[in-house]
This record gives sequence, C-alpha cells and structure tokens, in this order.
Amino acid sequence: MSLSATNMENIKLRQFEEKDKEATYNLHIEGLKQSESFIDDPKAREQLDQDLKKIREEYIDSDGEFFVAIIDDKVVGMGALRKVDDITAEIKRMRVKPELQGKGIGALILDKLIEKAKELGYKKLLLDTSIKQIVAQRLYESRGFKESRRGEIYGQETLYYQRDI
Repeated sequence: MSLSATNMENIKLRQFEEKDKEATYNLHIEGLKQSESFIDDPKAREQLDQDLKKIREEYIDSDGEFFVAIIDDKVVGMGALRKVDDITAEIKRMRVKPELQGKGIGALILDKLIEKAKELGYKKLLLDTSIKQIVAQRLYESRGFKESRRGEIYGQETLYYQRDI
C-alpha cells in the first residue's frame, strides 16, 4: 500500500465500527513490534490490551472517541480519546501502518482527537509513549505536548506527556 502527497484526500477518518475490531488490534500489535515496544507476555498482553476488546464501551460511550483512518476500505491508522476526569482526557492507541508513517496520517488523527477533546469540554490532555517511539514523540511535541515525567510499564521506559487545550 502506498500513499503519495496527491492522494492524501483518499484517507477517510471516521469513528470506529465493530467491523474494524480485528484490523485495529492487528495494527496495534504491528505498531508495537515495529517500534520494538511489544511485550511478549500473554498475561501482560491480556491486561494491556483489554480496552481493545471493548472499544465502544471504553472510549466512544464513555465521553471519549476512537477514530480509524481508512484507505481503500482498509484500516491504516487509529487513535483514541479516553476520559480521565471531567476536565482531563487521555490520547491512546495512536497507530499508523509502518509503510504509511511520515505521510501525515498520525497528525491528521491527533489533530482530530484534540478537536474532539475541545468539543467534549476537556481542558487538559495526557498521553504516554515508549522511549523507543521517537517519531511519535516528535509528533506529540509538535502539537504542544510537554514531557511531564518518565516511568516504566512492564519494564519499558515510558514518557508521559501533557498539554492544556
């Protein structure tokens, strides 16, 4: 699958539908493996990925959102917004097919999630990413996110970001 600058208009961004469940999970795993952030422990995977088994309940029906980017009826990107409290939401599950990274899809999804957070009345956004996900860090920083702390998730160094909206 290729994407040139002339066919960015072929990307459709829409809300997750149940038919996207397998594709979103596969994209999630593909992204983790590509960035060497995949944790190959079945118990840890079960705990870490439980939200992806009930996307509508965890995100859409809980004052959040879950967008998928589609090209030719295939999920090529995704990103979610999850409520933390009345004024804070968290950006989650940002992924773009490895061969399409750097083409603006992640920025499109992130910008739409920030816009949705404003619509929903949130004042602050949080997110986290692996220290190995350099491209993701650059994207978040380009949108005004600042590193707030570092920690570990299952032995992986994690960067925590936040920004006011």
